[in-house]
Amino acid sequence: MELTKDQIEQLKKLISYKGFTQIDVQYEILDHVACRVEELMEENPTLDLPDAFMKVHTSFGNKGFNELDISYQKMIRKRHRKYFWEELKIFLSSYKVLLVLGIFTLFYNIRFAFDSANGWVGGLLMLFIGCAIIIAGIHWKKFKKYRKYASFNATGNFFAFVSFVYQLCSFSYIMLNNSLKNETIWSNYGVLAITGILMLMFCCLFILPKVFERTQADTEKLIKLYQMN
Repeated sequence: MELTKDQIEQLKKLISYKGFTQIDVQYEILDHVACRVEELMEENPTLDLPDAFMKVHTSFGNKGFNELDISYQKMIRKRHRKYFWEELKIFLSSYKVLLVLGIFTLFYNIRFAFDSANGWVGGLLMLFIGCAIIIAGIHWKKFKKYRKYASFNATGNFFAFVSFVYQLCSFSYIMLNNSLKNETIWSNYGVLAITGILMLMFCCLFILPKVFERTQADTEKLIKLYQMN
């Protein structure tokens, strides 16, 4: 037998009752469940849909559909990492990398005007946080549209990333101050490493919006697919 549209909707509700509320996760589970439910109802015509669903759920063991959810989430994270490294390669081979170098050169030279050995790093930190907030504000509204999709919610890590980077950069700034107090070859390497981290963070300001847009496109494809079904 083939499940009707109403039965499919009922299965989605049952999956949601199990705690899987994200739409694409529901469909991922549905792909594995629907065929098995059809088989059980063919074998036993008196079996209703909820009972067939519970039998299928039980067959997955104690963890139920959690393994399917975990597998899907891993696939999403793997895809996002792929997008990030692809966009990083594109960025490093484009003229935009010169913008980052130009920003650092500008702030480094400004330090002579203010007679500050490391004030330029503080300026870069403020600029980074300002740019990160602007980018987050531009894309924040889109989360309202896609918040029910796991494939898109993973990009929310961007906001957690900004918080982490702020703490990392602040710690780096403190380390830089301490390093400059005792000029040694190791302190020079430390300053170089800290500067490299800051440059990478600025590169991410260009990369993450691209990753965000590619994830948005993936989610739009899922929306169209699910609307057709």
